[in-house]
Amino acid sequence: MHIDDEDEPRGLWPAIRARSGVILGAIGLAAWIAMVWFMFGDVL
Repeated sequence: MHIDDEDEPRGLWPAIRARSGVILGAIGLAAWIAMVWFMFGDVL
């Protein structure tokens, strides 16, 4: 048995799924920085 999907993922969605941790981490970090900036922007 040979599964083609695990061998070489093609298309946009498998590429996004492969890097979902990095993408979610970057989005979360940007959102956290924006939240801190809006909450404490006048203090900083």
